[in-house]
Amino acid sequence: MAPPTAARAAADSAPMAGPAAGEAAPADGRGEGKLDMVRSAPVSLGQAIGIAEKRHPGTKSLRIETDVIAEGLVYRVRAARDGQVWESVVSAISGTVLSDQLSPARADADGDERAEMATLEAVGPGMSEAVAVAERSTRGRAVLGELQIERGKLKFVVVVLAGDDFKEVVLEPPGARLRRPPSLPPSASPDRRQPHAPGIKEPS
Repeated sequence: MAPPTAARAAADSAPMAGPAAGEAAPADGRGEGKLDMVRSAPVSLGQAIGIAEKRHPGTKSLRIETDVIAEGLVYRVRAARDGQVWESVVSAISGTVLSDQLSPARADADGDERAEMATLEAVGPGMSEAVAVAERSTRGRAVLGELQIERGKLKFVVVVLAGDDFKEVVLEPPGARLRRPPSLPPSASPDRRQPHAPGIKEPS
């Protein structure tokens, strides 16, 4: 079976890639060092969300992913409030915000951030709660979190590194239906774990 969409994206991006960001992970296992960076990082992806959102009070995260730059392992967080989006780069080693700037809202085949922002304002749980549930249910460490629109509903998609495998957890908060969903093809996959999680409850 084909790997889940978000899990495949996480596997293709640093630090899951090979020696350079964006390269495919070597088949001989040399990419294991990159996985170890995630496992041993003092600052988790969930903590990075809190750091970025605290920098801009009232924001909610739309997407967060891992990356490797000259300073080491980092998290790229896109958080939004009142129609504005900030992109912050948070060190996974120290928790320091290395860069922080306004960024145009994205609208492409992967999603419409303006529609996602409008829906997030109407729901209670945010990305940090979804990441916490995903990590508890898989006993791993999150490497990517994003929002997806499926059949007119907003969902949290979290990819977790559990052991040597990537697991994708999809959570649907209550009341997360879009008023005007964009015309995007459904991206459901039989490989996905889709626990019933009203109010972002932990899967059984």
